[in-house]
Amino acid sequence: METRKVQQVGGGTYTVSIPVGWAEEHGLEAGGTAYLYTHRDGSLVVRWAERDENALAATEIDLANADGTATRHLLMAAYTAGFDRITLHRREELTDGQLRAVENVVRGLTGVEIAEETGDRIVVRGMLDADGVSVRQSLLQLQFTALSMHEEAIAAFVGERADPAQVAERDDEADRVFRLVERHLNRSLVRLSEVDDLRMGRPRLFDYYCTARNLERVADHAARIAGTAARETYTVPESVAGEFRAMSDAARDVVRDASDAVVNGAPRKAAQDALDRSEAVVAEGRRLESRIVEISPAHAAVLTRLLDSLVRTAKCGGNIADLALRRSVRA
Repeated sequence: METRKVQQVGGGTYTVSIPVGWAEEHGLEAGGTAYLYTHRDGSLVVRWAERDENALAATEIDLANADGTATRHLLMAAYTAGFDRITLHRREELTDGQLRAVENVVRGLTGVEIAEETGDRIVVRGMLDADGVSVRQSLLQLQFTALSMHEEAIAAFVGERADPAQVAERDDEADRVFRLVERHLNRSLVRLSEVDDLRMGRPRLFDYYCTARNLERVADHAARIAGTAARETYTVPESVAGEFRAMSDAARDVVRDASDAVVNGAPRKAAQDALDRSEAVVAEGRRLESRIVEISPAHAAVLTRLLDSLVRTAKCGGNIADLALRRSVRA
């Protein structure tokens, strides 16, 4: 780091000299144009090119050797990377599998549409600007989706009134919200103005992304539990059903309280309490695991899978609580 004196020129212009070595290295000459970026955190960035603002304007992907699955993965990668305009093409006509893959991906993402389509190319365009996106609201939406999925999945597993198929369908909704958050995090690493448009700093955006990642995993575990409930035809023994309900309630409470602490900037005590309760649920899971074979020998494997998902859900809550604790220390 180097320091420079701020000088005033004329009636109100302030100037700061630039290190000679840096100027020579980047080919800076007198009369060139400088681009100044002011940020909400008080920083001022000076660049001699606009490439960072235009780097995500467009990209092209050659699908010459890509089947439907590869097409899906490539388009998803370009979306989460943050590109505004994605052109997928090949020398011959696009195959039916490639076209279906693009259409399915676009239907499952937020803020994009198919803008152009010809025989050998298809263009996907982003429609949402960062200043029209609330990452905080997206995180709260993901929290609600993941926790309600989890509650319904447990109800289906223990034989209460719930449809496990609906839980699996909502997993796509959770994935869609998470990918939107991931997209804007990646854009913020390239575009200097992204965090200003989102009206937050990079540390908070990263905390929100990590929280969203763990909430998306909670939704995945809910889908896993619902899938098991849909496949199995037995009734969970009442002697253990109550313990599973209590453990799942505790795990969801941890996830809810921890993510609330991240979003609202709760005091350190709230974050520490959520972290402690996460560890308590994990310990309860280990205790219950040792009894499963005795309680229901014929269905021990199924109950163990359920228990594993509950423990992992609590651990996701612990990960989020750790983020909230780190944020409180940083503040």
